[in-house]
Amino acid sequence: MKINLNEALYIYLNYIIKDLRLHRKANEMITNASMLLTSDQVMIGVPESLRKISFNVLMPNSQRLKITIKEPISTSGYILAP
Repeated sequence: MKINLNEALYIYLNYIIKDLRLHRKANEMITNASMLLTSDQVMIGVPESLRKISFNVLMPNSQRLKITIKEPISTSGYILAP
């Protein structure tokens, strides 16, 4: 069974929240997030829809943090890749 767009977004959001609670650095989160899902695990069209995901987080100390994951699902070798 393959994951749809909403489920994929939930997985990335859950991952970011978990890592923020563990006080991981943003660049480490971004690097690891790109390895969460592969194009084989998601439905057709999901990798194209998720070219870039941005999370704007308001931390408990009122600090704002923006985390942007570029190409979270690799499309190399993907059936619809250019």
